[in-house]
Amino acid sequence: MQNAPKGISLKAGLLILITLVVSAALFAACIVFGAAKIQSHSVSAKAQATKDVAEEAKPVDIANALREKTVTAVYEKESIPAYSYSQIWNMDVSQPSGVTVDDLRQVSRGAFVGLEEAFVKAEKDYGVNCLFVMGIASLESANGTICFKPNNMFGFGNRGFSSKAECIDVVSRALAYNYLTPGGGLYSGKRITDVNRRYAASSTWDEKVCRNMARYYSVISQYHNSQLEKLK
Repeated sequence: MQNAPKGISLKAGLLILITLVVSAALFAACIVFGAAKIQSHSVSAKAQATKDVAEEAKPVDIANALREKTVTAVYEKESIPAYSYSQIWNMDVSQPSGVTVDDLRQVSRGAFVGLEEAFVKAEKDYGVNCLFVMGIASLESANGTICFKPNNMFGFGNRGFSSKAECIDVVSRALAYNYLTPGGGLYSGKRITDVNRRYAASSTWDEKVCRNMARYYSVISQYHNSQLEKLK
């Protein structure tokens, strides 16, 4: 028996080498082509996404959006209801009305003109509804024009005051602490009719004050609505 050849011929070895080189080249080419294809897909996908966003996006009017938001906020915070007589009759007048000096200018008459800040300040200082306070003064002194004691627009006690503004402050404080606070010396409740029991002898005092307040709220509510309409 003959022995197997101990080595590979030169021709066969060369053929194997060429095959290996070609295979390596093809493998490298596949890697480069695959990477290029992946990059191409990535760029294409990004471009398409950008295009889709651009097509779907709508122009936003930032100024108008902010304006609408502001108007909504103003409506929610600044509107003043035109309370009915019945609602005012049952209202807790120890709570502030929230009206402004400009609001009071819409309803100030007679000697009240120029005292709007004094009424609003008293409400802020003592919490009592300043339209209630104004309603009393209107009834007791014909809008501050008839005072039986100097500057006493409320028929409050038997004394005069250095100014009408001082009178508003003193009476508002007395109403808040003596008439409208539980435990106060003249407290009977927090409605107009409750205050009537200890403040005035007239049995119709509360009705007249209530009517004054209803008129104030109606005028101020209309004023607010007209101002808010201008924001639309």
